Amino acid sequence: MNDNLIRDVVTLASGQWLNILNNLCGDIAYKKAQACPACGGKDRFTFDDLEGRGTYVCRGCGSGDALSLVVKVYSVNARQAALMVAPYVGLSVDKSLDKAVIERGRRKAEQAKEQEAVKLAAKQDKAATRALAILKACKPALASNTYLVTKQIPPFDTFELMKPVHLYGDYRVNAGSLVVPIFNPKLSGLQFIKPNGEKHILAGSKVKGGFYPLSGKNFHQIYIGEGFATCAAVAECVPESLVLCAFNAGNLINVALGIRASRSKAVIIIIADNDESGTGAVSYTHLT
Repeated sequence: MNDNLIRDVVTLASGQWLNILNNLCGDIAYKKAQACPACGGKDRFTFDDLEGRGTYVCRGCGSGDALSLVVKVYSVNARQAALMVAPYVGLSVDKSLDKAVIERGRRKAEQAKEQEAVKLAAKQDKAATRALAILKACKPALASNTYLVTKQIPPFDTFELMKPVHLYGDYRVNAGSLVVPIFNPKLSGLQFIKPNGEKHILAGSKVKGGFYPLSGKNFHQIYIGEGFATCAAVAECVPESLVLCAFNAGNLINVALGIRASRSKAVIIIIADNDESGTGAVSYTHLT
């Protein structure tokens, strides 16, 4: 069996790689941009499992199949990786596993995650500091703001740029653009909305779980929507209820779960756009 160990393991593991890798390499999600278990990052890795082979694509350390990922994570050769996978597919082999190798691989993966977490926190702190500086140079948005006039909505205590802001390279957001703060729970970033409706998030902003609260003091009924314009329109219709802008469909569930944790009896209503991705509808399903 040892002569054909790699072949046998790969054959038996076909279609089961997601479960196997989650046991050996940490949390891995199917077809979702995420951190690489081997080289870290934030969203450089995608597990697509083509033909059940556990395939993946990583912008950092390259692409491959599931066995090659085990090789990278634990710094072992293909045979050693196959020995590690063998128990998960019901194979019994004579050669014992090197526990030191396994432990070294796990520590390596944990250290990579910790390092990326430190880098991300520093980036987010820098963005929060810059966001505050930009807000101090803004003026309160008025109903005469071009974007607000186009959408026929009030400003709800947002801001307006008084001078251009450089986002990256030569790209900038011009004066007159609407500025919507992102709270998480403190100020963590900004969204810029240009007069033509084009939106940009300040680089490094902590958007996940972040929101912007529109007027309303009734915390028993809380509306959570994607875009500022949609939330503003709803806030006008239900002035006593709290309305939260989550900035994108994928963040709806994060904001909703955060609110649920602090206000268990509140009625939460998701204002999901009817788009092709169906992300908003999925968020509503998760919540209910």
